Amino acid sequence: MFRLSKILILLTLFLLFFNTSCNDEDRVPYVPVNLQLFLNSADYQDLKISGNWKYISGGSRGIIVFCVYPGEYMAFDRNCTYDPYNDSARIYVDETNMFAVCEHCSSKFNLYDGTVVSGDAPYSLVQYSTQVDNDVLYINNSY
Repeated sequence: MFRLSKILILLTLFLLFFNTSCNDEDRVPYVPVNLQLFLNSADYQDLKISGNWKYISGGSRGIIVFCVYPGEYMAFDRNCTYDPYNDSARIYVDETNMFAVCEHCSSKFNLYDGTVVSGDAPYSLVQYSTQVDNDVLYINNSY
């Protein structure tokens, strides 16, 4: 009897953990991303300066590429994690305060790591992998 109750408790804990765990596909609709930005081109040269950012196509609602410093970049999906299937749940950069902000729920996110600063969003922004090689910035969602 004691052994059965232990098994039931472990099974319950496992199910609770499994149901509450979150991956990127749970936060926003999954879209394969595999992009290359040529940083020497006129379109992307400004991304070589710390603090600069640019919207690009891709992901669920577009992507924000942010230059932490030359050679280190962050790329986030522009889809808010609060109500990701609402068409107005799109992130934009508030240049005054340098936060990513949701048009729909007003949640604010840190541009350096995508974490929620304020608002109703339950999760950080979906972040894409970035790598620079010979002035080409590779952005993808392979983990």
